[in-house]
Amino acid sequence: MKPIPRQTLSYLRNLFAERNIRPKNKLGQNFLIDLNLLDLLLRTAELTREDLALEVGSGTGSLTARLAEEAGAVVSLEIDSDFFALAGEAVAGRDNVRLLHADILKNKNELNP
Repeated sequence: MKPIPRQTLSYLRNLFAERNIRPKNKLGQNFLIDLNLLDLLLRTAELTREDLALEVGSGTGSLTARLAEEAGAVVSLEIDSDFFALAGEAVAGRDNVRLLHADILKNKNELNP
């Protein structure tokens, strides 16, 4: 399993430049770079190995990988092909993660609560 990188602004800029990736404003792509906020999110969620975490927009997979450490299972959806690939690399070897390359809003009226 690949270690989870510390996702700083400079790390993201370098990663995006290396991969020739440009975040798309129309998709509302934002990236969590405050590690304190990331830790707070995970603590507040109080996930256990019995929980299923659903993430909409896996982005680089940084949060996805952290969710996988806490939850029993993680389902993460990503619409953008470039970020879907990045997330796949970030969670490689984590058997409790299922990544879906999908648009969650495309058929939102068909979702069954």
